[in-house]
Formats: sequence, structure tokens, C-alpha cells
Amino acid sequence: METQLSKKQALALAAASQASEAVAELLRYAREGEWLNSEFHPDVEPLEKLCDAAKLAAEIISDEPDPDGDRNQLAGALEKFISGWGG
Repeated sequence: METQLSKKQALALAAASQASEAVAELLRYAREGEWLNSEFHPDVEPLEKLCDAAKLAAEIISDEPDPDGDRNQLAGALEKFISGWGG
């Protein structure tokens, strides 16, 4: 019997996947060095992956109180950074 993930569980899975790809590439870089003429493999940009993971994690707790608005500000900055990455 297959269980359905909640929206927050799906976000957590996506965040973990992005973060694990970033960590794997950072470890590869630490062991092997540059990828051809670049530090990182072009399909796995660790900074972008880690920012996306952080943005997804912020979405998980977005309905929790944020009295200072710090998480909302961070989530907005991450969204702006990520959207500018591809463009």
C-alpha cells in the first residue's frame, strides 16, 4: 500500500534532494578539484541548489509565526536570487 506525502513532506523531500546534490558536488570538488574549466559541474551548481533547499525549507514553516519577518525576508531574497540565476 502506497502512502501519499503531505505537501510539507513533499517540500522536505525536494529540499533534501537539492541539498544532497549540492553536498555531493562539493565533496566531489574537494576530492577531485575543478570540473574541466570550472569549479563545479555545470548541471550541479551547489550555491543554487543550497539556496533552493533553504527556500523550500522556509516554505515548510511559512505558516508558523514570524514576528520579525526575518524568514519572509530571507525567503523573498532566496526566490529573487534563484529566479535571477537562470536568466
